[in-house]
Amino acid sequence: MARTKAYAVGIALTGAALAAMVWSAGRPGHGMAARLVAHLAVVADAAFGDVAGWLRSGAADGQPDWASAAQDVWQGDADRGAALMVHYGCGSCHVIPGVTGARGSVGPGLGGFADRAYVGGVLPNEPAGLVRWLIDPPLHSPQTAMPDLGVDEADARDMAAYLYTLRGG
Repeated sequence: MARTKAYAVGIALTGAALAAMVWSAGRPGHGMAARLVAHLAVVADAAFGDVAGWLRSGAADGQPDWASAAQDVWQGDADRGAALMVHYGCGSCHVIPGVTGARGSVGPGLGGFADRAYVGGVLPNEPAGLVRWLIDPPLHSPQTAMPDLGVDEADARDMAAYLYTLRGG
């Protein structure tokens, strides 16, 4: 539990440091920095809500129980998520343990996904970030090879729930 609290504090400090950098990058008199900091506050509020969910569903080893967090926070259905990965053709590009025919070699293998720090190398690996990535990867990383597959939010929540069951790797 202490480790999880340290993780939450680390997220808060990282958010504060990012807000300070954004503030300092804004040009005086243009109000841009204030708008960016206000936007960051909204994003941080959503992220801290997810942290609270992780704290409530923490595993005995002090690490977040990602499968429970995904289901608690997003009401995702991991079994449906695995089937949706077949439906959207995710296995064409990724090796995904437990997903029939998922042996692609274009994108990274997704084994151990729950233990990764980032989604697509750009978003923190937390439920909100993963759902946003699954809905529209190019929005978050214009250079990504992962296309926008037209995944809606409900399907993205279910796929996220499945990905958070993939530990180790």
